[in-house]
Amino acid sequence: MAANSGDSAAQNNLGFLYETGPDGVMDLPEAAKWYLRAAVEGNPMAQFNLGHLYLYTASIKKTPEEGLYWVRKAARAGYLSAYTLLGSLYTQGEFVPQDPRQAFMMTMIAAKKHDSGAAANVGVFYAKGFGVRADSHEAVKWFRKSADAGNPDGQFKLGVMYENGKGVPKDMDQAVRLYRLAAEGGSARAQESLGELYEFGQAVQTDYQEAARWYRKAIEGGDALSASQLATMFFEGKGGTRDLTEAIRLWSWAAQQGEPRAQFNLAEVYMKGVGVSKDLRKSLSLFTQAAKRFDVSKQLKEIYSQMEKEETAELH
Repeated sequence: MAANSGDSAAQNNLGFLYETGPDGVMDLPEAAKWYLRAAVEGNPMAQFNLGHLYLYTASIKKTPEEGLYWVRKAARAGYLSAYTLLGSLYTQGEFVPQDPRQAFMMTMIAAKKHDSGAAANVGVFYAKGFGVRADSHEAVKWFRKSADAGNPDGQFKLGVMYENGKGVPKDMDQAVRLYRLAAEGGSARAQESLGELYEFGQAVQTDYQEAARWYRKAIEGGDALSASQLATMFFEGKGGTRDLTEAIRLWSWAAQQGEPRAQFNLAEVYMKGVGVSKDLRKSLSLFTQAAKRFDVSKQLKEIYSQMEKEETAELH
């Protein structure tokens, strides 16, 4: 009712419900319609939401230029998330030419206005020397600002600095504390890191059940590396009975996401027929994918040798 009466905030909220609602409610064209009404009225949040929808929703047939138009309009109106998104786009060279200096400038605008996500990104720029001179101490300052504001990404990245002793003295107790905060806040990367610490007994006592618990949480967030790590635990029988079926299921999912360790391990079980029917062609395909990260020349040589023997046997 409020949206139909011309209230731009209600129009934006209605658009958000149509964009993010469950089955039976979700209707992306309807979301775009309400966002557009509010955006034309000058609502910066709606302008950002509309631009984001245009950029990232394949079913909404709009050009990147139209999406960028609305995101930039939201930024000019002072909407901080628009600056953060533009900074990310210039960082990755997505929809716009990669431009480190522009990426840094856009992100810094949002960070200086207390956007905790942008502050974490500024820390990354200083840590990597992207768009600005590398400075570990400055990176820590921005990660800390983000972490103190309760941002899980900032907490995780500050933990990494403590773990590696960059910009701060190495302190694994602090690293674990920050990883735990970030993991409890939903950071899949922190959950994966905690899983590793518990699996290998680094700075904490080895606890396979706790490792598996954090890996599973990260997998729920879509983390393929955690799926690969947990699969290896099942394959090796760490913390319980060996479970080849679950290991192969997790490796298969992670491999489909492009995780190279999973591709390599899965290729080996198909080459040897461990827990699955031997399949040299599938193994060859997986090793070829894993070759982007690992040296698989030895494995490829062995597969080609086995394939030649099989072809020769078939001829006889």
